[in-house]
Amino acid sequence: MEEEPSDQTAETLEQNEETATPIETVQGTVTSGITPTSVEIPSLNINAPIESLGLTETGAMDVPEDGETVGWYNRGAKPGARGNAVLAGHVDDYTGPAVFFDLKELNIGDEVVVYGERDEALMFEVVKMERYPYDDAPIRDIFGYTNSQRLNLITCTGEFDRVERTHRERLVVYTELKE
Repeated sequence: MEEEPSDQTAETLEQNEETATPIETVQGTVTSGITPTSVEIPSLNINAPIESLGLTETGAMDVPEDGETVGWYNRGAKPGARGNAVLAGHVDDYTGPAVFFDLKELNIGDEVVVYGERDEALMFEVVKMERYPYDDAPIRDIFGYTNSQRLNLITCTGEFDRVERTHRERLVVYTELKE
C-alpha cells in the first residue's frame, strides 16, 4: 500500500476533512454501521483482523504496519452505514505476499464478510473492480458519501516503482451490502 500520497491526494483528503460535517448515527440499526474487527473473504481464504486507522501526518489514509492486518479508515463510514466504508491492506511486504495479495482474483458476486466488536456480521457482495494510477484514483468515488451501503477494499497492484517506493497502481474492489 502507498504510505505517502501524491500531493493531490493529500490535498483532497485535507480539504474533505476541513469541510466534512460529522454524521450522527442511530445506535442499534444496520444503517449506523458496525465497528469492524475482522474481515473474511471466503473465496480467497482470507480471514484477517482489522485495525482502526485515520490519516498520516501528510494527510494520506494510514495503512497497517504489518502485511497481515487490514486497516479501516475510521474517518469515513462504518461498514453497513450509508456511505463508502474503506478497508486497505497490503499486497506484499518485505517477507512476500500479504493479506490482499490475491484480491485481484475476486469475481463479481463474491462475498466479503465484516465482523464487528459486538459479534455482528455483515455480508457484502463484489459489484465492481477497478485499477487506477496510484496518484490519480477517484477519491470521491472511493471515500465520498453515497446513499448506498458500500465497502471498498483497496490494495496496491501493478509494477513496483523503486524510485517512488510504491506500486504504480491501486486496485479498488467495490462491494455493496447484501440485504
